[in-house]
Amino acid sequence: MFNDYQTIVKHLGDLPPMPAVAIKVLELLKNPHCSAKLLAKAISHDAAVSGRILRIANSPIYGRQKRVTTLEGAIVVLGENILRTLVLETSLRGINKSFGRLERMLWEDSIGCAIAARIIARRLGQADPEETFIAGLFRHIGKVVMSNHDKETYQHVLDTARTAREGLIDLERAFFAFSHELVGAAVLDNWNLSPALVQSALHHHDLRLDAQTDPQIWHQVAIVNVAGRICQRLGIGQEEPLEHLELTQTPGALYLKLAPELLETLQQEVAALFEKERDFFLSPGR
Repeated sequence: MFNDYQTIVKHLGDLPPMPAVAIKVLELLKNPHCSAKLLAKAISHDAAVSGRILRIANSPIYGRQKRVTTLEGAIVVLGENILRTLVLETSLRGINKSFGRLERMLWEDSIGCAIAARIIARRLGQADPEETFIAGLFRHIGKVVMSNHDKETYQHVLDTARTAREGLIDLERAFFAFSHELVGAAVLDNWNLSPALVQSALHHHDLRLDAQTDPQIWHQVAIVNVAGRICQRLGIGQEEPLEHLELTQTPGALYLKLAPELLETLQQEVAALFEKERDFFLSPGR
């Protein structure tokens, strides 16, 4: 899909492969006759994914009186869509080579955008909430890859972008030859994820999609754009909140024709839910 893919590899080295367990689970989920037993067998080879799935299945949101103790039972409780989301979420966390302050901020940014995107998708009814959650989760995977390649330099890029006249994208191109959008899109394309997810990584900041692009993809990318800007305004995954950021003028809000009152409500919902879920998502080992 990307003419510059090999050039990206030349500059940054081999892009991270999708974890083996994620590959297997996604393959199994394509089969309409796949059983929970087969999925459990594949997932059982990864302790992190297994633990997360069991933890979610036993969370209060499902209101079960009897504890789920097996992966097979947890998969039945969660369903295929949630299972796919959890496998990919755990895969993103596993890409990080270390988990210091920068990695924690990138992870908070990813989770915050994912949560916000799901809230907006549910409210608008114009995109699948779980698919949009994943799109928000992976929109900045390019930043993770660039940080892994040269953490010190990428931290310098982020620090400089806060005060320099050049924007982040220009600085990324100056120091790494490519911006995080193109790197992220290349990774997701290499993982054979959906075109909607690839386009969300590539155009989440500007919404400059081809006019012939499927309207469903437009909606998803627009929602991710708004979700990311809400996180910036709240300071989620940021050094400090961008309180003066005008949400009504963001490309996604303009495309979706979101009223100021709705945007304010969405921001409040994101802030409340992120605060509630912060420890669960950001605690080491989760």
